[in-house]
Amino acid sequence: MKRKIIAISLCIMFILLCSGCGAKTEEMQFSIPVERLQPEENRHTEDVNAENVNNENLNDIEEKSEAESIQDEIAKVEDKSYEYENADWSSMGQQEMNQLTAQWYQLWDDELNSLWSRLSDELDAETKAKVLDEQRAWIKRKEENVRGAGASAFGGSLQPQLENSTAEEMTRARAYILAGYLADVRNESFTIPSEIQESIDMADPSLNDIFKKFEGQWVFDEERGACVGIERTETCAYGVEGSNWTVWVTGGDIISDLDVYGYTGNSIIFKTAHDGYDAFYELSFNLADSINFAYGTSLDAMDDVIVCD
Repeated sequence: MKRKIIAISLCIMFILLCSGCGAKTEEMQFSIPVERLQPEENRHTEDVNAENVNNENLNDIEEKSEAESIQDEIAKVEDKSYEYENADWSSMGQQEMNQLTAQWYQLWDDELNSLWSRLSDELDAETKAKVLDEQRAWIKRKEENVRGAGASAFGGSLQPQLENSTAEEMTRARAYILAGYLADVRNESFTIPSEIQESIDMADPSLNDIFKKFEGQWVFDEERGACVGIERTETCAYGVEGSNWTVWVTGGDIISDLDVYGYTGNSIIFKTAHDGYDAFYELSFNLADSINFAYGTSLDAMDDVIVCD
């Protein structure tokens, strides 16, 4: 469903670009810092999709009853999330999509914060310290994923939607994890339906899992045997000290997972500094299931692209 929503957005952008050929237009910017969304600023839809989404208090998590199980609580939030998923996205403009995805993310962020608050009160000190470390690692991973998703829009009006959608998917996945922890503390049963578990697994890939997708030596010049190598540092002849993964190009640069700027399920963006200026690289899969390795001095100017099979 998310891919369908993004596809709709891309179609709208294409139509707007085509209709504006020959005329200079100012691109709308509607950047929402997904890590700092405030309910007062984002809990309105300006009558967006009134037919299919009940906007009244849609972002407010219902007051948790002492008698309500964690399973029932998360199911209610899932029902509200389903209303967003089934909104009439095809009738919306880009700004409306940006607003609604921001609210969708806020729905799960509110639930996550509520779960974390109760866990903090109910966990023993040792377990709380472990879960806190885990939560901090997740926040860092989330920030990298959100940044990587937004970067693919090159600063365009679609960027907030891409960021919000990624944040929503990851926060939803994390909410289920914390809900399971809280249910366990309270000796409640808690299960995740298989279809939800599948979407959760897809929403929160680790950087290591993404590198595994690219692992190997990808040839871009058979005549001279030139290639891009994505290898585990421990077995790589050009391994970067202190890293887990090293990326190298025949006769070219060497970078590693230490240089990762952001990533998504199918791409990794790197950022390094060379002689006082920034350099960006991106590993991504193309439509032929080969890889592209792009280079440039900014995110929107990675014009030097190596295509590998």
